[in-house]
Amino acid sequence: MMNRKSHPSSPRWSSRLYAIVTAIYRKRPVWMVSFATSEASLSEGLRAACASTAMLAVGNLLHDPVFAWAAIGAFWTCLADAAGSNRARFASMMGFALLSTLCGGLTSFASGAGAQFAALAVLVFTTLGAFGRIWGAATSQVTILAATACVVMVDRPVHDVRAGIAFLGVYLVGCLFAVALSLSVWRIHPFGTSRSTLRAVYLRLADIAFDSARLLEHRAPPRDWATHAAKFRADARAALERSREALAKVPASRTNGRPVYDTLLGLLTDGEALFAYLIAVSGASEKVPDDAWRAKRAARLLSALGEVLRAIAAAANDARWERLANLQARLRRLATRLESALMEPVKLQSDFELVDFAPRDAKPERWTEGATRLAARTWATFKANLSSESVGLRHAARVGVTTTTGFLVIRALGLPFGYWATMATLLILQPSIAATWPRSIERAAGSIVGGVLAAAIGYAIHSPLGISLAVFPLVMATMALRPVSYSLFVLFLTPTFVLVADFATPGANEFSFALTRLGNNVLGCVLALLATFYLWPTREKADYRAYLGEAVRANVAYLRAALESPHRSAKDMERLRRAAGLGSNNAEEAIGRIRLEKLEDTMVDTVTLTVLSLLRRMAGTATQLRLSTNRRDRHDGLEEWVAQVSADIDAALNRTLRPVRHELPARDTLTSLEADAVGELARMQRLLTERMREARG
Repeated sequence: MMNRKSHPSSPRWSSRLYAIVTAIYRKRPVWMVSFATSEASLSEGLRAACASTAMLAVGNLLHDPVFAWAAIGAFWTCLADAAGSNRARFASMMGFALLSTLCGGLTSFASGAGAQFAALAVLVFTTLGAFGRIWGAATSQVTILAATACVVMVDRPVHDVRAGIAFLGVYLVGCLFAVALSLSVWRIHPFGTSRSTLRAVYLRLADIAFDSARLLEHRAPPRDWATHAAKFRADARAALERSREALAKVPASRTNGRPVYDTLLGLLTDGEALFAYLIAVSGASEKVPDDAWRAKRAARLLSALGEVLRAIAAAANDARWERLANLQARLRRLATRLESALMEPVKLQSDFELVDFAPRDAKPERWTEGATRLAARTWATFKANLSSESVGLRHAARVGVTTTTGFLVIRALGLPFGYWATMATLLILQPSIAATWPRSIERAAGSIVGGVLAAAIGYAIHSPLGISLAVFPLVMATMALRPVSYSLFVLFLTPTFVLVADFATPGANEFSFALTRLGNNVLGCVLALLATFYLWPTREKADYRAYLGEAVRANVAYLRAALESPHRSAKDMERLRRAAGLGSNNAEEAIGRIRLEKLEDTMVDTVTLTVLSLLRRMAGTATQLRLSTNRRDRHDGLEEWVAQVSADIDAALNRTLRPVRHELPARDTLTSLEADAVGELARMQRLLTERMREARG
């Protein structure tokens, strides 16, 4: 009886927590570009916490504060871990361990030789670290962290060779311990990344179901449904693309005849089908008549769908494959019941095909061939970026000059712990203004709150053992929340570094440490922003018509195909749907970057924003038409009108002629969904015609 009574309360509390998190997500400011609680990784947090705390514990036992550097090395090595196979993880972590020890050691010795040599070392290594971006995210992660080690170690000058080697040996021990821990106790399963990305997919789908239920229950206006489509569909599309990429990277030896791989591939295919279904359901939910009982029933079924999708996400992440059959059967039953609750019933299809999916080539490759191919590609990329027009080269020069300038200013002013400022500059600076803005604001906000937390912990804990124990949950939270939000990452990183610095300098004032870090972080943010705006700035192109044009063409093509969907193959329809979603995402991201450069909405005109909103509505109508249980063949009059208006839309995008207005088809010859499609196409034509006239004027 106790189980029966307690069971219903769990979903209620879960739903309340979800509502709070979703409200934060929807209301977050424009500069907080990342906030996805489902991306938190407890495993990464525990691994980094164990590695760092173990080094502090050894230092506590040996009464040697230099082991604080081993803890820092272990933490950085965990940050350098590139997702993927164990071979790729080993390469990234060991590469960072050796590179940071070598470059950091040279920087420490240069600092001991004098300020001019230290500045030269900082300039060289930060420039090279930022230049690593041209070889991709994994390489950039290693090189920028190695550069971070250099700007931190420059504040620990080495004057004696023996003492310097001993210090670097302790640091390297921490790095190697983290590598060994990660590849033994915390080994990542070959399908681990794929499972986690699929978890994110189904959680994003659950978000769509829950938010649709919320809007339906509150009878939300069209404006709220448009916001829902822009935010939640974009997140789901991005999650699906990440999952595609992760599955495509699975080694060929793990794919052929492996039931786990087939199960994951089936989950991804089902995810695409469910995404299309939920798009259609949200469109139908918006049109539910003013019937309280019908709306309440549909909202209840959507919430139940969300709970099942969450359960599938958990089962996929934990590899509990035996649960999937029952959960998927329940999902189909709920979808069947939801059909009768909607005014425009849509059906969950099971014959979807995963299009444009390119798994890794099954032909095995010898390591010598792979090394040769990698070297050739690396050299070709390097040569291609040796130009003043290269964004990568300009960014590297900007980072090197700005970080070195910050180092010289700090040395001239004699600021303590100056590496905190140079580290902030190094990590904040991004190739474009739109990317640097949010990181600088998030870092400043996180540092302020983290500084207060560090001061509070410092007043409560004074012993080295207590500091070691306090570092464990802080490191765990830092690593676990890194994918969730950069602000939260910095918030917990601040007290972590403060306490580790306290371990290395016993008896120091924790409050002054926190204030010093806060001030230096703000200085680093200011330097990064000044360099972003005035030192070879890279801006998003103000003319974003190319993005918008591609999105409009893709969505119009999808809507046209949906109107004749009984005669189009499922594969073609799926390819068009994916192209429409990616086109809308790309256009919205481009305009979002422009907004971030100005931190205002006035840069984006009303017509463009209306077009973006209308594209999401068109995709919803097209998906409803495709999955509708009341489909019929398109009649000749509608077909001719759609062809003419589509041609006019394309002409307006090309600015080649002045479109004329066509008489709308008779409404009594159209179904309600066809009428929606006609209205959306006509409105798109008017909007783009208005844009063309403004451009000519």
